[in-house]
Amino acid sequence: MIRRATGLPVALRLALLVTMAAMAIVFTSACGSDSGDSPAEIAPPATPEPSPTGATLADLGPVNFVDPVYHPDGNRLADGSGLGTGFIQQITTKDINLGDTPTWVTGTSTPDGDVWVVALADGRVQGYRVPVGGQPISIDITGDRLAPGQPPVLAVQGNSVRLATTPANASPNSVPVYLTGGRAAYVDNLQRLTVLEADGTLWRPDLKVLPDTRVIQISPERVLVLAEPTDRYPHSALGDNLEATAVAVVTVGVNEVEMVYRSENDVIESIAPLLADVDGDGIDDVALTVSNDREAWIVVASSGGGVVAISDPVDRLLGWRQLVAVGPLGPGGEFEIAEVLYPDANGSIRFLSLAGDDLNVVATRTGYRSHEFGSRNLEQVLAADVDRDGRIEVIIPTLDRQNIAGVLHGPDGAVDMWSRPLGGQLATNIAVLTRPDGTLSIAAATLEGSLRIWQ
Repeated sequence: MIRRATGLPVALRLALLVTMAAMAIVFTSACGSDSGDSPAEIAPPATPEPSPTGATLADLGPVNFVDPVYHPDGNRLADGSGLGTGFIQQITTKDINLGDTPTWVTGTSTPDGDVWVVALADGRVQGYRVPVGGQPISIDITGDRLAPGQPPVLAVQGNSVRLATTPANASPNSVPVYLTGGRAAYVDNLQRLTVLEADGTLWRPDLKVLPDTRVIQISPERVLVLAEPTDRYPHSALGDNLEATAVAVVTVGVNEVEMVYRSENDVIESIAPLLADVDGDGIDDVALTVSNDREAWIVVASSGGGVVAISDPVDRLLGWRQLVAVGPLGPGGEFEIAEVLYPDANGSIRFLSLAGDDLNVVATRTGYRSHEFGSRNLEQVLAADVDRDGRIEVIIPTLDRQNIAGVLHGPDGAVDMWSRPLGGQLATNIAVLTRPDGTLSIAAATLEGSLRIWQ
């Protein structure tokens, strides 16, 4: 049995939710209106902010690790509510000229303000500290240069923010997960799940994993990965023709592997499993995308065997289904699944509800594009209560990828609650951070080389 990291004496049943797959800002650091008007330019300090002094890293408390996926369980559901300075429809944005093409954004909250770290296309990183209501300040981010396209993982202690040390043999597509005892679990450059112990020793389970699988954390000692890859259906929506056919739970520190799902003749067309309580029973399920050469569907299966619920299929040739989040997304806070149907084209946000052994579409709205075909970036859509109305919106790029919109499942169906310009075409993930007071900040960067922050 698998138990939560919370320490609660509750068995964690891994069930599977399968969501289909198929074809699958540039101003100098400036502050301006979020209404789309040109912001007034404000130059950043010429000298980077110095690192915190007067205390050693050991004095700053435990290290917290932050990456663009936001939650180690892969569920794109942000904690907190509202922005720090007002409603997203009214606040002034912070726009920072990056000087190059960005690929990833990671954010964290510190005692002296929000910190945003941007990875550029060549692997360089840039960091900015933004006090709530204040202006961006350029800061040094220590750590090794990233491989091109590699998401930045931050090690945070108080006001100290640095790049986490990535194992030298890690795949550029791997986001390491940092576990109890100073261990790091990641996929290495020979496509093997690897655990680096605090003393520098390595161990690997007898398991063939998907080369670009995200490592999902179940507990301080257990991770979940996609395994047993195949090229039987060359879909290519996520960067290559390999798809997983199984889901495995690995207990670190001991060579223990448990298979919790096999797709048989189908494939799991995803790189990122998602742990969430789909049916609201207090026990986590695993969310995945499953398809074949004809159709794709959502399935919820018990780790003990057997299908709990299944959705109607959609035509696989038209595209795929991107799982976004699981949580209280319904009009009355009901637990629902948010997905994007055909996210590479004219995508539709769909909300699905579990009724008995059926997963039913209960609301839908079309006109969004949350993924670029062939990209491994699945973080261009998330769910959060940004406008502080107590209801969670899906935050997603519009079809032209020039704006982000907040789509709510309300009493009358799925509706646009707000839409804000990006100042260019989306290039990175949509990043979110939560402060200790529960307020949020959102950031995204554009192909034109600008980082836009809603604080």
